[in-house]
Amino acid sequence: MPEVKSAKRVADLLQIIAQHPPGLTFSELLAASDLPKSSLHSLLTTLVAEQMLRYEPISRQYGLGGRLFEMAAAYSRQLQIVPAAWPFMLAIRDELDETVQLAVLDGPMVVYVAKVESSYPLQLASSVGSRLPAYATGIGKALLATLPEAQLAALYAEPLTQFTDRTPASLGDLAERLRQAKAEGYAVDWGEYSADVCCVAVPVIGSEHTGVAALSVSVPASRFDDGRRTNAVQCLRRLSASLSLQLGASQPDAWRDGDELSVPESRVGG
Repeated sequence: MPEVKSAKRVADLLQIIAQHPPGLTFSELLAASDLPKSSLHSLLTTLVAEQMLRYEPISRQYGLGGRLFEMAAAYSRQLQIVPAAWPFMLAIRDELDETVQLAVLDGPMVVYVAKVESSYPLQLASSVGSRLPAYATGIGKALLATLPEAQLAALYAEPLTQFTDRTPASLGDLAERLRQAKAEGYAVDWGEYSADVCCVAVPVIGSEHTGVAALSVSVPASRFDDGRRTNAVQCLRRLSASLSLQLGASQPDAWRDGDELSVPESRVGG
């Protein structure tokens, strides 16, 4: 398959450059990669444009780009967040006896990286490693609420895909729900991805006062009453704040003080 072949070439090329700091010239890469000249030129042009590689005009060398360091840092944070969050997830589960999940944001999607089961039988659409549209989940909305307002419109195109009749229908609708999450200090999923399951979620803040992950408590819609919701919110906010402080955040609630979320009028439907 051509796509697989191209991906293999990119992986091989990045590996070669990684093994030769501070970088290699086009001629050196041509010899080391055994790629056709035209193919190598196209790959290098694309990777430089995507900031996966950088080109130094004076030395004429190609080196690793800033985007790779961003990805490496994100990967490192994901590896670190699970063991750090695990005791807090167990404490939440033990206090509430509800399913607890931990997720990180990956562009427009939310990726679930850890889960602690309750004693209740509960079937969730998510599992560790699964990816869901962030706008249709409580845990995803908790993370989206930590973003600067300009980023929201760049993540999604309208119309937003509907999973239930409670899924946000437009960017304007989503922005309003995120404003509410910031005002209240937590996000709610009222059956927006799976009609039978509701959840409450809060972001986990890192040392730079940005959302590095989010914690959620999932409850069947049939018993998602005010009492359970209030208890879950209080527990989540208390323990997520403790986890955020452990991760270096001096102000765990700093995400609530950011710019108000908005989207350009041309992107708002309805």
